[in-house]
Amino acid sequence: MENLTETTLLSPKGTFPAQIVNIVNPYQLVMNRGERNRIQVGRRVLIYGISEEEIIDPNTGESLGYLEIVKGTGRVINVQDNMATIESDKKQIFRRKLDNSNPFYLASPKERAEIIEFDQLKPFENPKIGDWVKPL
Repeated sequence: MENLTETTLLSPKGTFPAQIVNIVNPYQLVMNRGERNRIQVGRRVLIYGISEEEIIDPNTGESLGYLEIVKGTGRVINVQDNMATIESDKKQIFRRKLDNSNPFYLASPKERAEIIEFDQLKPFENPKIGDWVKPL
């Protein structure tokens, strides 16, 4: 009988899944794949962890595997020989109302309130070294 061992399934070129090897900041992570693996700037990826508990179908008792816990999505922003930096690509939109109610402001009352919108990158959700990376 053949001795079976657990192995991670790789893409045809052996590129994915990759793993997170460094956390630069809440918005930037480093994966262990780079130019040698044909990673290119701009590639979109999903960052995820794996649940500790195996999911069992309550009706059949069959194992459904482990749940992928999504930490976020990002784009490759820098590629080196053996690693690449990923930056979060999710954004939060903020709206702020500026009240120009200063009596010396010469605009009409309708023009005194101004709403400004700006967006900001959302950080990855609780990233850890060893989390997985796959292409989108």
